[in-house]
Amino acid sequence: MKETWVKIFTSTDLMQVKMAEDVLKQNGIVSHIVNKPDSALPMLGEAELYTTPENAEQAEEVLKNNGFE
Repeated sequence: MKETWVKIFTSTDLMQVKMAEDVLKQNGIVSHIVNKPDSALPMLGEAELYTTPENAEQAEEVLKNNGFE
């Protein structure tokens, strides 16, 4: 993942982020998950989903249409 990628979805539930990533893959959109667990309690924290700047708008629309808001 490059520094220019855009964050399009965040959740404290890693499985939800993985499902969102799968929806994007099914629609031909490349994405990448960055998991940011809490240092004291790893089960807490956030997972973030990123995509390329040119795919960001389409990815957000696909996620919205599939209930990931």
